[in-house]
Amino acid sequence: MIKSWARTVALDCYRRLKDLRERHIPQREMTPEDEESLRKTLNFSFMADAENIRLMSRFTPESRETFALKTGSLVLYPPNEALIIKHQEEEAALRAAPSGYPLKVLNGINIGCGDRRISEYLTPVDIMREDEGSSGAHHAFLKDAILANPENLPFKAESLDYIVALHMLEHVSNPVEVLLYWETVLKPGGGIGLILPDYRYTWNAAGDQSQFGHKWNSSAEIFERLFRVHLADYFELEAIDTLPHKISFDVVLRKQGKFEPFSISNATSMNSGAELAASGKMVSNFEALG
Repeated sequence: MIKSWARTVALDCYRRLKDLRERHIPQREMTPEDEESLRKTLNFSFMADAENIRLMSRFTPESRETFALKTGSLVLYPPNEALIIKHQEEEAALRAAPSGYPLKVLNGINIGCGDRRISEYLTPVDIMREDEGSSGAHHAFLKDAILANPENLPFKAESLDYIVALHMLEHVSNPVEVLLYWETVLKPGGGIGLILPDYRYTWNAAGDQSQFGHKWNSSAEIFERLFRVHLADYFELEAIDTLPHKISFDVVLRKQGKFEPFSISNATSMNSGAELAASGKMVSNFEALG
């Protein structure tokens, strides 16, 4: 959904750096001299600039993350690392699916899908299927996404097994209300898998001017506080902040109660056509039905 998060913009720049994908660049720890030079050289007004990415790719991820925290700037990852991060985020979000069941037997939705088809068994949901040109929108979309707002989904109560939302919840001003609403459409034992940016490695939402931009500052510590105050009566906090990188963190919320998977109803499958005909219950047999 509506991702103004600059990692999305950075990925567009990464695509223009195809040579970096195929070239191994030795990495080293950043020295104080390196840091001083970067402070003078980098384009801080647009951190996702291709030259910035090239310069920062020489240093280890830990060095880049420390530099971002010190300077209050977006942490940068070269293309190969960005792809790994994307995969790690998706795997973490899918842990919301009830354990012990393959995804093919579960009903799950991906809210704010953008162009991320995390699983062929996951139904995409978004507020648009094509770029409307709004600041903060995705760079790409899934054409088969269900069009729906996150606070008003076209699913009945306790009908979904799990929900995932990657880099979506930071774009709503009322995340607690949205999560409590999602709880109502989840079955008991269902889960919510979230990926959120850590604002300390992206930016402060208080300065975000875009309509679809970040509406609050998220971090694992802030989310844990929100959970204790507003969500603990409805969910178990099954996992939080297990990702190895700093730019984002994961959350898995588990709705209380025992999970029951989908089962085929006897109302539609109990009798064969031959059995219905023999018993006089075949709907097309008008004489038998009177």
